[in-house]
Amino acid sequence: MRTHRNTFLALFAAAIIFGSFSQAYAIPAFSREHNTECATCHTIFPELNEYGDAFLKNGFVWNKHKKVEEKAKPEKDAGIKGEGDPDMLLKLKEIAAVNTKTSSEEPQVAAAAGKNEALLLAGLPQTVPLSISGTLNASYNDALAYDKVDFSTRAVSLLSGGVLKDKIGFYLKYNLYAEGVFNPAASNTPLNSNSPYANDLEEFYLVWRNVLGTPLNLKAGRFRPQLSLWKKSNKAGISDMPTTSYRAGSSNFTADSAEDAIEANGILFNRLYFAVGGVDRNGQDTNEGYAHLSLKIGGSDFKAKEPEIDLDTESIFDYIYLVIGGYGYSGRNSISLSSTQRNNFYRTGVDLDLVIKSARLKFGWARGQDNNPDFSSHIQSETNVYTAQADLMLTTELLAFFRYEYLQSWDGQITRRYIPALAFAPVQNTKVTLEYQHTTANSYPDDNKMVLLGIRTAF
Repeated sequence: MRTHRNTFLALFAAAIIFGSFSQAYAIPAFSREHNTECATCHTIFPELNEYGDAFLKNGFVWNKHKKVEEKAKPEKDAGIKGEGDPDMLLKLKEIAAVNTKTSSEEPQVAAAAGKNEALLLAGLPQTVPLSISGTLNASYNDALAYDKVDFSTRAVSLLSGGVLKDKIGFYLKYNLYAEGVFNPAASNTPLNSNSPYANDLEEFYLVWRNVLGTPLNLKAGRFRPQLSLWKKSNKAGISDMPTTSYRAGSSNFTADSAEDAIEANGILFNRLYFAVGGVDRNGQDTNEGYAHLSLKIGGSDFKAKEPEIDLDTESIFDYIYLVIGGYGYSGRNSISLSSTQRNNFYRTGVDLDLVIKSARLKFGWARGQDNNPDFSSHIQSETNVYTAQADLMLTTELLAFFRYEYLQSWDGQITRRYIPALAFAPVQNTKVTLEYQHTTANSYPDDNKMVLLGIRTAF
């Protein structure tokens, strides 16, 4: 029994560690292009603040610059010459006439001011939109019989992203290295992973913004469908949120899985965000579908427009906002292309994100239904996952949080985890995280204790 317990907890821990590094990252290329600091969009990198969330939802376009453009008046000596689209040329003259600032409040205008005419007319970024991200990790796992302490390089990734003429957004993540199995007969260090869960091309997608002048955006390619409020890329800690990372039985589907999909999304009334998409899974004769809806109350809206503040009377509501989100996913998968066994599954969830000054509370619930999670017995199963996390920004560089997780799995096992952590950013593009995980399970008499130390940087 002790051996089985250690094996289960070790695999559970390994899945957490590996999963925490197979994610989409924040891109310093955005800072270079928009001439702004990382703290414009992040609390502790790569966790997004409300302005970073608006930047992402709007296809990598910062909406504040449009106010400045509307106020600008074209001048004859604006310094822009040449031929081409008259409307585009007029826009360029308006931008050139603005006395721009390089503050974090107007990054898009500042970027435009530094471009030459050719780049502006072509709509190309003024810098090559490439970044490199690397992760180091040290861990202590009490469940392992040997090699309890581990230190290694976990992942190195190539990242790219941006927007062309405010019309086409793009994002790419390519895994240059992800840690695989250590084979002492082949190498002194772990090999590059050839696991099916570590695809070299993890994400690549395009976003057609404001299709035909409507609020609708079309997104196509390989990406993580918009389901939960919290994706793998939007966290200060090491481990993923359980509501998006849990699996049922032998199925490898998670709510944060990268998929080949087409998605329509948009913002209505500035505070209501929706996303509807279809997924084309290889080897399946039917497609999958999902939907997401979220509402923001208080704070800036989803287009980064801040509400009016009464300067004479200060109120707690000047420093508070709430986001409520819900989603559903319907799909089916198999254990291999040659297998005739199928698992039809459904996922639903609700998230709450409450921010009060420097404190943040996250609540999540996810429910999964599977009709054949082991691809053999056709067991009708149900999984319920609950999580609650409290964050506190102690300083602008230091974040503390505590998370509680409860998972009732399809086979009746109940797992609880208690996770306190500290995340420290000595510089804005580098993060050091210390995380402790205490895991209990009703089917095993002993608890598992694990300590993780993660170092992440991107440039």
